[in-house]
Amino acid sequence: MGALTVLVAPRGLAAGIRDSLTDLSGLDLIGPFVWIEPRMVTGTSIGGVLVADGAQTGITLQGMAGEEGYSAIRLCVLVPGMASQDQVDVRTGQDIAEFLESSMGGRQVLRVRMVITRAGESKQIEGLAQDGWHNLVLAPEESAGPGIGQKLLYSTQDPHDFGVLAASACASVLGLWHGSQGTPLDGQSPLPGQSACLVRAYHRQLDTSAVEEMLKKEVISTRQGLPLPTHHGGSTTYIEDHGRAAQAMSDSLWAKHQGVLRGPREARRAETPKPIGALEALRMMFSFLLAALKGAPRSWANRIATRAKSQAAAAVHGAVFGSAPSQYTVMVDGVTPHGLPVSWLDVRDAAVTLDKALGTSGMQDDHEAAADLSAVWRDYAAGAMTLADAGERVDALPPVQVGTQRAVLRGPEMAVPGSEARFEQIPPHLAAAIELHSVRPFDVLGTFTMEQRLQRAADDPALGLSASRTVQELRGWKAQFEDTFAARVGTRIGQSLMEVQNEVQRLLTQIRDAASADGMMGSVMAKQKRLSWWMKILVGILIAGVAVIAVLFLTGVLTVAAAAIAATTLVLGWFAAALVTFLRGQRDLFRLLNARKQLISDDEVSRRNLRHALRDLRRLGGAYSQFLAWSDIIGTVLNEPFGRAGATGTGRTPAVEGLPLNVRVGAAAVDQQVIGLAAAELRRDLFSVGWLTRSWELAILNAGRQLGVRGYELTGQPDSIFRQPGDGELSLLPDWIRILDGRGIDPAAGEELWAGALNSLEGHRASTAAGLQSTVDEVRGSSQVQTSLSEFMSGMQDSGAGAVSQLFDSAVLTDVGRSAGRAAVDRSSRFQSNSGLSQQLTLVQFSAGIPEHEFLISKTTIDKDWWSIPAEDPFDPTDPPEFVMPTGPTF
Repeated sequence: MGALTVLVAPRGLAAGIRDSLTDLSGLDLIGPFVWIEPRMVTGTSIGGVLVADGAQTGITLQGMAGEEGYSAIRLCVLVPGMASQDQVDVRTGQDIAEFLESSMGGRQVLRVRMVITRAGESKQIEGLAQDGWHNLVLAPEESAGPGIGQKLLYSTQDPHDFGVLAASACASVLGLWHGSQGTPLDGQSPLPGQSACLVRAYHRQLDTSAVEEMLKKEVISTRQGLPLPTHHGGSTTYIEDHGRAAQAMSDSLWAKHQGVLRGPREARRAETPKPIGALEALRMMFSFLLAALKGAPRSWANRIATRAKSQAAAAVHGAVFGSAPSQYTVMVDGVTPHGLPVSWLDVRDAAVTLDKALGTSGMQDDHEAAADLSAVWRDYAAGAMTLADAGERVDALPPVQVGTQRAVLRGPEMAVPGSEARFEQIPPHLAAAIELHSVRPFDVLGTFTMEQRLQRAADDPALGLSASRTVQELRGWKAQFEDTFAARVGTRIGQSLMEVQNEVQRLLTQIRDAASADGMMGSVMAKQKRLSWWMKILVGILIAGVAVIAVLFLTGVLTVAAAAIAATTLVLGWFAAALVTFLRGQRDLFRLLNARKQLISDDEVSRRNLRHALRDLRRLGGAYSQFLAWSDIIGTVLNEPFGRAGATGTGRTPAVEGLPLNVRVGAAAVDQQVIGLAAAELRRDLFSVGWLTRSWELAILNAGRQLGVRGYELTGQPDSIFRQPGDGELSLLPDWIRILDGRGIDPAAGEELWAGALNSLEGHRASTAAGLQSTVDEVRGSSQVQTSLSEFMSGMQDSGAGAVSQLFDSAVLTDVGRSAGRAAVDRSSRFQSNSGLSQQLTLVQFSAGIPEHEFLISKTTIDKDWWSIPAEDPFDPTDPPEFVMPTGPTF
């Protein structure tokens, strides 16, 4: 815990010290303290006022003793050396000190008595110095710094005038300034005898928060471009053709993982066409002839084709279409139930539903293990970061080389754009009509769907104008990101998804055709009627020929033998002509029948491949959703690799007015050009190839902590996040993305980098740090002014050994004290603490011990020479003893 500082003071002018300290507390310049006045001390309790953050709260020391422990206990009794001012009784101060020692864990109490007086003051203080206490007399002087001219302070009855300098001296001596690590009295023993020291203090507080925040933003931000990292002390270069580099990295990624996007397929068996035999041909001819004579050649063709139907295919097609007609339409026709072009989400959902429908159609329904694509997403992230920082992460994904130098992209958006670059320029009425409101820059399938739907809306008279304009804007926006690494990776997944979608469409069509011959008979039905007329003509010719032969035989023109030969020749000729005509006329039908036999032969393979294809489609949909999620995450890391930068600070200087000369509080002036040059120098020191690795590792490591209770499963195995699905209620990725959108990644890597930057500024870049602090803004009077750092510090940074030659003003000393050189500075305690570039410097100067009778305000002051003082009798039996042995306990 912090230190407990207690100040004990009488009523009167000392109230000015309390008020000034309260103001400093309200300005967040000093820590908390307790103010006690003698009237607050009773026989049963010690009351007081706790001052913290400018607020005053009544407390008791007994209550504070039981609440918490303290690293140090400091007690200061304030003694106003001014006319008409009361003093704190010595016994009261002693009682408070003894209570603190006994009740605060036995810690030793730093006991300080500070006398505040002015030049020319006639007040006489009895017992100015107390044994066992650090007795200090505040020099009645004011100056801007050591070695600078001093302004003597004269007697006053104004509490503010009396208190403002004393308050700053108390803060310096007691270590109340924020950032103080101790007091100048720590480790010092009180002076022996009745002696006191002159004391004065100076304090400087330089706030560089505004400069630091702007510099930090310039150093760690990638919004204005990626840094050129160093490689073995040499430099890297920028990639000019970023599209080519992105394509090469994408190709390397999929060359390594080419087998993950497509599952197995079964090969079809080729059926050898079987020639139609003579008897089969004759049977079919007479069957067709009979149908033709009946006027039903089409019915005959349908009956022939129906024999080739697949009952299994009919069952599958009926189950799929019957149980999921809308999903069937999505898959086969490519439109939603509302008539809009389908999105990849529609296709993925349809694939899931159709796969379940196949399980109900009698096909074997086995459990499928979820695809583990974690290696793909690790390598996707590695490839994106390698393009950004030229680090070697995966052998198969090497950094880009330009000549002999490694090369990086100019900006993170060329690798993976942030989701804030999404396209949202869609009028609300148009967004409602196409059921899409925005699309992310790496969502290539979403962009394709939006473009399709906008083109469809452009044909609507009510939407045409706004849809056409939005299409043009969308295409211009798409051109900005289509050459990014993320878009190239997404395009590969999207193309695979669309290829499998087309395969599913083709397989569903084949199964439908195998289930019914009707779809394949359209091309041959027209020929059946023509062939029927030719066959009828041949029958008519046969009948006419037989009739002519019969007439000739009956009239005796032909003999029996001649008639038999003629009839036989006619029948054989007719038969030959009819057979040739039938076979030629049904050539397409026979070809169709052979194709149907091949289709039936392929039907079982088609049904099994349909199952494989639907599961591929589902897997690719899941992979694409993971791709979108990881693109969001990687884009956030690339665009904000060290966490989200806070708002630029403004410093505290404008609010700090009315300080004494010895205290100056300022803020380093913001100079954008100086900050830009400093940032460039620091980037050369801090960024080497592979610098993004730490940010990425910490982002993954701290994901579970950012997710809170839901991230418990990541404890101990943070890499398991790569196996999370891309969407859905069970996935952690959507929740993490929302957190990253709101707060950014864990800033631990940024703090580490910034610590390195501060080390550089304190080391070999000290001149750069000096340039950042060279001009200081501070308030003087009621106006804000600028001054140099050296003037602001007023020599405090150099007041080390040389301080011993400095002098206090001797206005409070007797002539003897002045003659003895008591006003010389004997010891200077300098305390400096830095927080980043901000500095806090306190300098407290002490004289050597001065006998109390050499102070004008002491009642023991004498004007005689020391040898005229009568010697003290060493023993007087009439004097009361200094110590009385108690007689024992009283009950």
